Amino acid sequence: MAIGITVLITIQEGSNEAFEAGFAKASAVVKEQDEGCEMYDLFHSVEQPLQYAMVERWASQELLDAHMKSPSMAGMAALGPHFAGAPVMTQYELS
Repeated sequence: MAIGITVLITIQEGSNEAFEAGFAKASAVVKEQDEGCEMYDLFHSVEQPLQYAMVERWASQELLDAHMKSPSMAGMAALGPHFAGAPVMTQYELS
């Protein structure tokens, strides 16, 4: 069964450009190297300029678990200094 994830992220003021560039670089590595990645995209809020939603889709829980332990996660972890607070992650089962 496919797994969906949303991650709501609020960044620090003045970090948009660096955050988006860092995400683009890190997500390219995830999409290229992590098996089972069907979607790994970032959406920027139209109404809240410091708010983003990251949307992921994985072919299975096992492949998501492997991704969470993969070296590609270092690129995503490097985005942490841009965060204004803890991201809010929600996982879904897709039918």
